[in-house]
Amino acid sequence: MPQRPSASVSATHLSEHKASPFPAHAEHGSLHPRPPAPANTPQTETPADNRALRIALADALTELSLARSALADQTRRIQLLEQAEAERERAFQVITTQLADHQRALAETARTLTPHPSRLRRLWRTLRYPPVTPALPDAPVLEALPSIPPSLPQRPAHRPLPPPHSGPRSGPRKILFVAGELDTTGRIYRCERMAAAFAAAGVEVRVLDCPVVGPDDVNWADALVIWRTRMSEHVSIMLRLFQEQGKPTIFDIDDLVFRPDLAKIEIIDGIRHGWTVTEETTCQIFTDFKQTVEKCDMAFTTTLELADALFMTGVRPVVVLPNTFDHETQRRGRLAARRKQLIGPDGLIRIGYAAGSRTHQRDFKLVSQVLADLLRADNQLRLVLFTVNDTLPLLLMEEFPELSGLEEQIEWRTFVPLVDLPAEMARFDISIIPLETDNVFCEAKSEIKFFEAALGNVCSIASPTAPFRRIIQHGQNGLLASTADEWREGLLTLIRDPALRQKLACNAFNCALWFFGPERLSFLARDAVLSMGTGLECAQASARLITGSRDTTPLIPVVPDSETLFLHDQLDQAEVSVVVTSYNYEHFILEGLESVVAQTLDMLDLIIVDDGSTDGSVPLILAWAAKHTSRFNRLLVLRSISNAGLGGARNIGMAATETPYVMQLDADNRLTPTACERLMEALKTEGAAFAYPIIEQFGARIHNGVLGNRPFQPLAFVPSNYIDAMAMVAKWAWAAVGGYYVQRDAMGWEDFDLWCNFAERGFVGVHVPEILAQYRRHTSSMTNAVTETPDHKPQIVSLLEARHPWLRLTHPHAAPRDDTPTEAAV
Repeated sequence: MPQRPSASVSATHLSEHKASPFPAHAEHGSLHPRPPAPANTPQTETPADNRALRIALADALTELSLARSALADQTRRIQLLEQAEAERERAFQVITTQLADHQRALAETARTLTPHPSRLRRLWRTLRYPPVTPALPDAPVLEALPSIPPSLPQRPAHRPLPPPHSGPRSGPRKILFVAGELDTTGRIYRCERMAAAFAAAGVEVRVLDCPVVGPDDVNWADALVIWRTRMSEHVSIMLRLFQEQGKPTIFDIDDLVFRPDLAKIEIIDGIRHGWTVTEETTCQIFTDFKQTVEKCDMAFTTTLELADALFMTGVRPVVVLPNTFDHETQRRGRLAARRKQLIGPDGLIRIGYAAGSRTHQRDFKLVSQVLADLLRADNQLRLVLFTVNDTLPLLLMEEFPELSGLEEQIEWRTFVPLVDLPAEMARFDISIIPLETDNVFCEAKSEIKFFEAALGNVCSIASPTAPFRRIIQHGQNGLLASTADEWREGLLTLIRDPALRQKLACNAFNCALWFFGPERLSFLARDAVLSMGTGLECAQASARLITGSRDTTPLIPVVPDSETLFLHDQLDQAEVSVVVTSYNYEHFILEGLESVVAQTLDMLDLIIVDDGSTDGSVPLILAWAAKHTSRFNRLLVLRSISNAGLGGARNIGMAATETPYVMQLDADNRLTPTACERLMEALKTEGAAFAYPIIEQFGARIHNGVLGNRPFQPLAFVPSNYIDAMAMVAKWAWAAVGGYYVQRDAMGWEDFDLWCNFAERGFVGVHVPEILAQYRRHTSSMTNAVTETPDHKPQIVSLLEARHPWLRLTHPHAAPRDDTPTEAAV
């Protein structure tokens, strides 16, 4: 495999406070406490100079990564345009051929009707015999020419809607999304990203601004989703045309702006800051929204509180479809977080408040005095606030005299486009989300600020409104604070404990990845579409929506504490990571790592997790990693603080990955060169949760057969597991079910538990019927040493059947394999 000629940044013995740009080296079986300076580094270089170099290099790598991503997008766009042009050319050729056939037929008909010298004879024949009807060819059926795509389509997150059949309709297949507000972040969240989710569910979509919607658009669509649109003559006609044709109309709303009785300054603070907005004009706007709601057949919204308020208007049904991020925003946020990790801290701790508009004066007042006290007590603290176009602060500072004199500790940043906001928030160490908890308007607001911070690897402390109480598990993926004392205590805790900040940020991202990710929204969109139909498919989709409505709190994967021994990052964006878990596999691990090096994927990440080995594994791994940085885009060596078991080690590796797909490899096994490429292709094609290959066994004297040679059938798990842990897992699916089980009472069957969780969620697995991995059989394997032992096997059987009551495991007794090694394998 050729080495990739690109720059890299590496670090060893990383802590929360220090990072080094140089790789670790092993010497005489021990680790250097500090990495040696490179030969070309001046010995007079100061730490400040070193940090400046790291920042410059990280910035250059970040720009290079973004440029490569943009180039890939442009290349994909060109390919789509070329495909569209080819389709047009093919359609033109069909039309040309059909026109030529018509011309020939018309010429033949004209020839038969041409006057002949013997006209009387022709007339007599015409009268004697039946009239001649020339056989004209059928008129060609011309299909609509493919249009040039206005933007790149999203890759389907799962299989599209089922094809139509002789039974009842299964819901609309063409949906028109209409935006009532132009050029706002809400339009991106509720129209563009919603449309992308429905497109991923197999629906054709269009997104238009309300004023440009015409009759052709109404005739094209099977359903209308109308977001934040005030009632008008134009809107009334649009709704009437849809309803006259029996097409569903859906009102979409993301704020409590359809209750005119709430249009008061004491409830909505933003009214007093608008130049032309008064309580009277706001009341009229809310009234217009309410009229639109009442004219629609159903509604989409973002929180349970908004759904309850919509029910009070009489609209039914209401489906909660949360605000979500897209893959590009996620990539930019994670890239910024990786850059921050590489350059290391600058000694400052930044508390950020990313208010999106000048409507949060009273919200910020809840914490302004606490922040002022903390800033005065610690000159290393910074408060990060935002302006619009470097001129208009989103907070009116004259209303916060307590911050007077602290101007040097306030950083003003320019508000950036939505796609770049998580990257901007990645500068924070702590994100604050204060809201008035006794305010009905604030109680209905969604959890956007939570996941925007999480995408940049930043922890949050928030007011305990109902949506945030459901999403934040206090002390696990964020903090909640109501009173001034709670805000002060929570902020002080986070300021003093960087490890806690990192833990909360990691857990917040793992929660957001599924709960607010595009994959979950596409699942919900698919069921929302089917629920608009009739018959069996409608009933089943509605049942899934009803069942899913109880899932209001995301699961948090348990990620044991670990330390980073080695970090190399070229700040590019791979699609696949390989996670290698190792415990006392000194004699096998290099063979497994070399099989990763040999992968045919050029861009690849590698995460090695040592689970507290007591042999010589760690120095061996570090020495190997230092020699192979040029092969990998990102290479980490992590070590659990204490032995976490296989499930814990897998979760450590999964949490450290920054790619959508992750290949699991135990250190005593091997991959064939095409394993990652083939499994990734299968996952991307099917939009599945995981993909698994046929696995060849080796190492034993006899019975070296194969594993994983059966197609994916969830009910086949009932008697036993038939899929090995060596599989490629989509990270969103891992996050959705709370990761691998980590308790030792399931040691060895963590993967089976994961497959069962996927089956219960209805996630798809893909079987790739090729030998792409090799399983080593030896006497010290997990199967023989732990799983298949008389003391452990009955225990894990009971545990799995308790966690998944539908299982009926037929082999409850230990059955060690005959793994006597051959001489060649010893």
